[in-house]
Amino acid sequence: MTLIDTAQMTDWRTPMELFGFLAAGFALGLAHFSALWHQARRLASGMSFWPTGAVAIARFALLVGALTLASLHGAPALFAMTIGLLGGRAFVMRRVRRLAE
Repeated sequence: MTLIDTAQMTDWRTPMELFGFLAAGFALGLAHFSALWHQARRLASGMSFWPTGAVAIARFALLVGALTLASLHGAPALFAMTIGLLGGRAFVMRRVRRLAE
């Protein structure tokens, strides 16, 4: 099978689906790491542990659910979502670093 045959077999939806997983991973990274930042601030300020713990459980459940869904679509989808997640983390960390200074 040549490269041209492979390109003709590729459906146009595949790149769009991967872009969708990338965007969903970025949004998930923003939500997950922003919630982590707010959770750390609440714990440091002496807020009650139970509401903060519930947010942590919800955060991890959402993360595991989204990554599991991506894994059911195959390795490229999981990889795209993971790259998006790391991009969202980098964005939040850059913002937090500026706030901490």
